[in-house]
Amino acid sequence: MTWHSHLTWTSNSQTVYSTRHDGEIYHLWQHGTRPDDNGRSGYGWFLHGDDGRGFPRQDYELSLTLGSVLTRARQKAELLILGWQKAGRDRRGDEMWRAPDGDVHRLADVLSGAVPHTPAAP
Repeated sequence: MTWHSHLTWTSNSQTVYSTRHDGEIYHLWQHGTRPDDNGRSGYGWFLHGDDGRGFPRQDYELSLTLGSVLTRARQKAELLILGWQKAGRDRRGDEMWRAPDGDVHRLADVLSGAVPHTPAAP
């Protein structure tokens, strides 16, 4: 099985991708990260709400960084939009995510398609 996106992402630039789900607009926006304890910063992808005019709200981040690779960031953003939540790491260090039904799964299993991430029924 492979990942199958349930959302359609559009873009007018290389740094902002947008999608709509359940009447809400979401933006995946690449911008600078906050400096860490050592003062280092970089760039990452963040999920933002909409400002009401079709642009990302700068003050309304819906996630911490989703990574620096667009494909993976878009997958993680989709999970958040569909009601999934980050659930830490297991003993082996694998990233875990909680499904809307409460079950916890390895992110790798979700991204591979082994665990479906279909939207909840309305």
